Amino acid sequence: MAEYELYKGTQNLADVQARRAEAAKFGITIEEDITTPEKRHTVGVDHPVDPEGCKALIYATDQRVCVGRNGPRPKILTYLQMRADHGATQDSLKYVVPEDVINKLGLLNVGESAANGSLETYLRLPPLGRKFSDEAKAVVLEKCIKNPTVQFVVSNGLSGYAIERYAGDVLKAMTDGLKAAGIGLGTPIYVNRGRVGIMNDAGSLLNADVVVVLIGERPGLIISDALSIYMGYKPRWEPLTTDANRDNICMISKKGKDPIEAAAEAVALIKDYLKYKTSGVALATAKRG
Repeated sequence: MAEYELYKGTQNLADVQARRAEAAKFGITIEEDITTPEKRHTVGVDHPVDPEGCKALIYATDQRVCVGRNGPRPKILTYLQMRADHGATQDSLKYVVPEDVINKLGLLNVGESAANGSLETYLRLPPLGRKFSDEAKAVVLEKCIKNPTVQFVVSNGLSGYAIERYAGDVLKAMTDGLKAAGIGLGTPIYVNRGRVGIMNDAGSLLNADVVVVLIGERPGLIISDALSIYMGYKPRWEPLTTDANRDNICMISKKGKDPIEAAAEAVALIKDYLKYKTSGVALATAKRG
């Protein structure tokens, strides 16, 4: 990217060059990209006793180790990388999955949760993400298969990138595994800004035996695109299904759990649900005999 284009619209090139020259007097170099692996693997500790040990630690984890400090504060490189990572979390949080991606995943887009597409409302009032909007509920009742054995619900949740990058692999692997086991599937649906608890709404509306929710996790400063699989046996509002009745396979991402491995675990759990007629804590108790 040209230097001018990088800063276009915020400051002129002369100002940028002047600030770089001023920073250079203090030994500070302003980089165009400070998030490359080479930059992240830089030892920031001044005069380390064991430089090779520091390098080994840095390469062994994504955590910010051996970064050094300026007095009580982080060094500028570390601070700017944290700001960049925070920016990535905001991008993922605000990302709305495109319609063509939803179609490519083979999902019926039913519309919005009860938060009605407002990110601010969704964040401030979590219960609204646990129910379909009235319009979405009507679509579910009109177009979805009733009484399915397994119902898939997909939602961006707190990370739209998670759906775009990993939901396809998980959906395909789970669908293939369930079909091979002779387990019937409902109409897979997508809802914008859903929460885990929306499985209760889906289970109640469609009378599903099992509901599987694929949802974007809350983004962090290390991983901002992780996907989670939440599942439950006969999730309902009455009697109320809670977290104790659910199971979760989390941190599905390039730096976390492999999507195909996660899908295989989920299919095995669903088979247990149908065998023991329960899920969550009760399933663990039943399997212990």
